[in-house]
Amino acid sequence: MKRQARWFTPLLILVLIMSGCSYTEQSASGEMPEMIRVKLMMPDQAKVNEEVTLQIKLTQGEKPVDDADQVQFQIWDEQNEPAAPSIEEGMMNADELEARGAVKASSVGDGIYEVKYTFQEPGVYVVQAHVTSGAMHTMPRTKVTVE
Repeated sequence: MKRQARWFTPLLILVLIMSGCSYTEQSASGEMPEMIRVKLMMPDQAKVNEEVTLQIKLTQGEKPVDDADQVQFQIWDEQNEPAAPSIEEGMMNADELEARGAVKASSVGDGIYEVKYTFQEPGVYVVQAHVTSGAMHTMPRTKVTVE
Protein backbone atom coordinates (compact mmCIF):
# COMPACT_ATOMS: atom_id res chain seq x y z
CA MET A 1 0.00 0.00 0.00
CA LYS A 2 2.88 2.36 0.79
CA ARG A 3 4.30 1.78 -2.70
CA GLN A 4 1.05 3.00 -4.28
CA ALA A 5 0.92 6.05 -2.03
CA ARG A 6 4.53 6.85 -2.90
CA TRP A 7 3.75 7.47 -6.60
CA PHE A 8 0.08 8.48 -6.19
CA THR A 9 0.64 11.44 -3.85
CA PRO A 10 3.17 13.28 -6.09
CA LEU A 11 0.95 12.59 -9.12
CA LEU A 12 -2.08 14.07 -7.34
CA ILE A 13 -0.09 17.15 -6.30
CA LEU A 14 1.14 17.61 -9.87
CA VAL A 15 -2.41 17.40 -11.26
CA LEU A 16 -3.66 19.98 -8.74
CA ILE A 17 -0.81 22.37 -9.53
CA MET A 18 -1.36 22.05 -13.28
CA SER A 19 -5.09 22.61 -13.06
CA GLY A 20 -4.57 25.62 -10.78
CA CYS A 21 -2.07 27.14 -13.21
CA SER A 22 -4.34 26.70 -16.21
CA TYR A 23 -7.26 28.30 -14.33
CA THR A 24 -5.09 31.29 -13.41
CA GLU A 25 -3.93 31.69 -17.00
CA GLN A 26 -7.51 31.64 -18.29
CA SER A 27 -8.68 34.16 -15.71
CA ALA A 28 -5.76 36.50 -16.32
CA SER A 29 -6.28 36.49 -20.10
CA GLY A 30 -10.07 36.93 -19.94
CA GLU A 31 -11.17 40.54 -20.24
CA MET A 32 -14.41 42.09 -19.10
CA PRO A 33 -16.52 43.03 -22.10
CA GLU A 34 -16.83 46.74 -22.69
CA MET A 35 -20.00 48.36 -21.40
CA ILE A 36 -22.78 49.16 -23.81
CA ARG A 37 -23.41 52.84 -24.45
CA VAL A 38 -26.70 54.37 -25.49
CA LYS A 39 -26.95 57.79 -27.10
CA LEU A 40 -30.48 59.19 -27.13
CA MET A 41 -31.31 60.85 -30.46
CA MET A 42 -34.67 62.59 -30.38
CA PRO A 43 -36.07 66.11 -30.55
CA ASP A 44 -36.30 68.26 -27.44
CA GLN A 45 -39.61 69.61 -28.73
CA ALA A 46 -42.50 68.17 -30.71
CA LYS A 47 -45.94 69.21 -31.85
CA VAL A 48 -49.22 67.58 -30.86
CA ASN A 49 -50.43 65.00 -33.43
CA GLU A 50 -47.22 65.14 -35.48
CA GLU A 51 -45.20 61.95 -35.85
CA VAL A 52 -41.66 62.10 -34.50
CA THR A 53 -38.82 59.61 -34.69
CA LEU A 54 -37.35 58.49 -31.37
CA GLN A 55 -33.93 56.90 -31.83
CA ILE A 56 -30.99 55.56 -29.89
CA LYS A 57 -27.51 54.65 -31.06
CA LEU A 58 -26.18 51.55 -29.31
CA THR A 59 -22.46 50.87 -29.21
CA GLN A 60 -20.07 48.62 -27.35
CA GLY A 61 -16.61 50.11 -27.43
CA GLU A 62 -16.41 51.80 -30.82
CA LYS A 63 -18.58 49.21 -32.59
CA PRO A 64 -22.29 49.61 -33.32
CA VAL A 65 -24.54 46.89 -31.89
CA ASP A 66 -27.28 45.73 -34.28
CA ASP A 67 -28.28 42.56 -32.42
CA ALA A 68 -29.49 43.85 -29.05
CA ASP A 69 -31.74 41.46 -27.17
CA GLN A 70 -34.34 44.13 -26.47
CA VAL A 71 -34.83 47.85 -27.18
CA GLN A 72 -38.03 49.53 -26.02
CA PHE A 73 -39.18 53.09 -25.40
CA GLN A 74 -41.38 53.88 -22.44
CA ILE A 75 -43.11 57.28 -22.66
CA TRP A 76 -45.14 59.08 -20.02
CA ASP A 77 -46.27 62.56 -19.04
CA GLU A 78 -43.85 63.79 -16.38
CA GLN A 79 -46.84 64.58 -14.15
CA ASN A 80 -47.90 60.92 -14.24
CA GLU A 81 -44.80 58.76 -13.74
CA PRO A 82 -45.62 55.04 -13.61
CA ALA A 83 -44.97 53.21 -10.36
CA ALA A 84 -41.72 51.28 -10.20
CA PRO A 85 -41.97 47.54 -9.61
CA SER A 86 -41.58 46.39 -6.03
CA ILE A 87 -38.48 44.60 -4.82
CA GLU A 88 -40.48 41.37 -4.76
CA GLU A 89 -41.51 41.85 -8.41
CA GLY A 90 -37.92 42.54 -9.49
CA MET A 91 -36.96 43.98 -12.86
CA MET A 92 -39.73 43.96 -15.48
CA ASN A 93 -39.22 41.85 -18.57
CA ALA A 94 -40.00 43.03 -22.11
CA ASP A 95 -43.57 41.68 -22.09
CA GLU A 96 -44.36 43.41 -18.79
CA LEU A 97 -42.97 46.69 -20.15
CA GLU A 98 -45.12 46.37 -23.28
CA ALA A 99 -48.14 45.67 -21.09
CA ARG A 100 -47.41 49.03 -19.43
CA GLY A 101 -47.31 50.80 -22.78
CA ALA A 102 -43.65 50.50 -23.83
CA VAL A 103 -43.06 50.49 -27.58
CA LYS A 104 -40.65 48.00 -29.16
CA ALA A 105 -37.96 49.63 -31.32
CA SER A 106 -36.61 48.25 -34.60
CA SER A 107 -33.00 48.16 -35.73
CA VAL A 108 -32.34 50.27 -38.82
CA GLY A 109 -28.62 49.42 -38.96
CA ASP A 110 -25.37 50.95 -37.73
CA GLY A 111 -26.46 50.48 -34.10
CA ILE A 112 -29.53 52.71 -34.52
CA TYR A 113 -32.92 51.62 -33.19
CA GLU A 114 -36.07 53.66 -33.66
CA VAL A 115 -39.80 54.02 -33.21
CA LYS A 116 -42.24 56.44 -34.76
CA TYR A 117 -44.42 58.10 -32.14
CA THR A 118 -47.21 60.69 -32.08
CA PHE A 119 -47.85 62.68 -28.91
CA GLN A 120 -51.60 63.21 -28.46
CA GLU A 121 -51.59 66.04 -25.90
CA PRO A 122 -49.35 68.97 -24.97
CA GLY A 123 -47.07 68.63 -21.98
CA VAL A 124 -43.61 67.55 -20.93
CA TYR A 125 -42.99 63.86 -21.54
CA VAL A 126 -40.29 61.56 -20.25
CA VAL A 127 -38.89 59.16 -22.85
CA GLN A 128 -36.94 56.28 -21.35
CA ALA A 129 -35.11 53.70 -23.45
CA HIS A 130 -34.85 50.18 -22.04
CA VAL A 131 -31.89 48.48 -23.70
CA THR A 132 -30.68 44.93 -23.06
CA SER A 133 -27.70 43.48 -24.89
CA GLY A 134 -26.18 40.28 -23.54
CA ALA A 135 -25.96 40.55 -19.76
CA MET A 136 -26.00 44.36 -19.84
CA HIS A 137 -29.03 46.59 -19.33
CA THR A 138 -29.31 50.37 -19.33
CA MET A 139 -32.25 52.77 -19.09
CA PRO A 140 -31.33 56.32 -20.12
CA ARG A 141 -34.06 58.95 -20.24
CA THR A 142 -34.71 62.43 -21.55
CA LYS A 143 -37.61 64.88 -21.77
CA VAL A 144 -39.58 66.09 -24.77
CA THR A 145 -41.75 69.20 -24.60
CA VAL A 146 -44.92 68.87 -26.70
CA GLU A 147 -46.83 72.00 -27.76
